[in-house]
Amino acid sequence: MKFGTLARIADAKSCHENFRQIREMGMTACQLVYKPQVYTKEDALLIRQAADENGVEISAQFCGFRDQFTLWDIYYDYALCGINNDAFRQSRLEYLFQGAQFIQWLGITDMVIHAGFVPNNPFSPEYAAMLSSVKVLARHCRKLGVNILFETGGESPITLLRLIQDVGEENLFINLDTANILMYGYGNPVDALYTFGKYVRNMHAKDGLPPTDPRRLGPEVPIGTGHVDFLAVFTRLKELEYDRYVIIEREISGEEQKRDIQNALSYLKDILLRCGYA
Repeated sequence: MKFGTLARIADAKSCHENFRQIREMGMTACQLVYKPQVYTKEDALLIRQAADENGVEISAQFCGFRDQFTLWDIYYDYALCGINNDAFRQSRLEYLFQGAQFIQWLGITDMVIHAGFVPNNPFSPEYAAMLSSVKVLARHCRKLGVNILFETGGESPITLLRLIQDVGEENLFINLDTANILMYGYGNPVDALYTFGKYVRNMHAKDGLPPTDPRRLGPEVPIGTGHVDFLAVFTRLKELEYDRYVIIEREISGEEQKRDIQNALSYLKDILLRCGYA
């Protein structure tokens, strides 16, 4: 199992510091978060060189959107978030197409995305829009040798499984965010792994609490202080023979973020030993 965290790159030409800090915290992997106006091959080569020189493996690129129309809530974002929105679908898909090419230039294979809220009703027009959008994106990515990993959260686990099976492309997987399933109010990551566990290809180790306000996500908290049962999560992952990446995420910044990530690393290493990971 390889530990890492998110490498949020603002400038490809000065990203050595991002990777140096990851190594200083005792980790050797990351998910890259890089959202330029235009993806270029030059930037891909610069970032890859900086990662290699610091001994950090880039496990995936987390591709977001450059517009500011997502509110990150559990109310308005049913209409605003992701690629099933009529107003933003084309521009967001085109940006993800760029991201897929960037991933190929980077020399990796995995793209993590927030697809948006997936309707539970498979016969709704909104589900048809999501289904067709993912189909187009998956086929484009497949030609480039790129996998799509759905970030969990804005859907029930069985709905995400249905979407993957309905699209029917072999390059669709899951980035398990252990806290998001709780924070969005759709269940818990342990039960989710029984539903879609075989599709998990990467993960965010994150902790949180269920929502109590139907308009706002539950709060994200330091690992070990929320409702995520990490012992049960990794016990199930061990049963599924998952042995890839543990990407620690803490949604704050500064020295407190660094301290919480380092505490999480120690906490999770102990959990893995208790689960039988070498």
